Amino acid sequence: MFEFATPYWLLLLPLPLLLWRFAHSTHTHSSHHEVAAIRHSQAELLIQLANAHHRKDRLPWLWILGCALLFIAAARPQWLYSNEPVKRPGHDMMLAVDISGSMLAQDFVHEGDLTNRIDISKLMAQQFLKQRDGDRVGLIAFADDAFVFMPLTTDLEMAHDFLGEIRNGLAGERTALGDAIALAASHMRERPAKSRILILLTDGSHTAGRVSPESAILLAQQYQLRIYTIGVGTNSMVAFPRGPQQQPLYTELPLDEILLQRIAEETGGRYFHANDTQTLQAIFNDIDQLEPINIDDPTLIPRDEWFWLPLLLALSLLLLNERNRRQQVLP
Repeated sequence: MFEFATPYWLLLLPLPLLLWRFAHSTHTHSSHHEVAAIRHSQAELLIQLANAHHRKDRLPWLWILGCALLFIAAARPQWLYSNEPVKRPGHDMMLAVDISGSMLAQDFVHEGDLTNRIDISKLMAQQFLKQRDGDRVGLIAFADDAFVFMPLTTDLEMAHDFLGEIRNGLAGERTALGDAIALAASHMRERPAKSRILILLTDGSHTAGRVSPESAILLAQQYQLRIYTIGVGTNSMVAFPRGPQQQPLYTELPLDEILLQRIAEETGGRYFHANDTQTLQAIFNDIDQLEPINIDDPTLIPRDEWFWLPLLLALSLLLLNERNRRQQVLP
């Protein structure tokens, strides 16, 4: 099947002709007054100017076709050997990141600077994505409410970029932990049961939402959602930012490890603490032991790229047009 990968470039096809018509109309208006000022006794010069003017009136077909072929090349014509994406083994998983106010507590040090829990969660999630080639990943952000920040996709670079945009304040200040689990279970229920995975990065304090953690656990069990919980935080005094020009407030924002352990154990997952340097590798090992499913990867559809053909023709026509233009001098 023939198609263009970026067909919006074809919208520019009329542009070269429109540019020529605009330039030609401007040139005709100015040259009319110049010819009128020439003495009729200079007949030979008048004939030469008329011939030159006639040559300029002709459509520059080489230039117009060359530009049009450039736009066609930019649209990337390609031949697809199949409409069906290639399937490859992988896993479906959602990453749920807590962006509530308590996640602003600065109880981590990264590259010599105090770092809050949200930034550590994002850093861990981005490192996780680098190791998940072949998997399909989606993002959930939650605070007062939970929402799908990015649906399941095999484009892990895009997921990495989306993670960078997650920040506090997008959904309130409290923590709807149960809502996040329920949303993930609902979002994953159409996926094969053996590949429903949720990785939950939070400090574990449930303070808001319509779904209790207990109800969320039951829902996860019903949909066979396996939950890996990562506790982000410490149980000691932590620095909490108060605003510009103000010293941080030192307070206790304890990590609810008991709740996170219960969520993981009752859904067939595992609990990890973010302070553990082996946290990510342990999760990788657990997931890799699960039986993968076949995931459609649209980037692997067999295809032949044909952009080079209109590109070569365009360059040839534009070079030929430039040579002809240089040769068109007055006799």
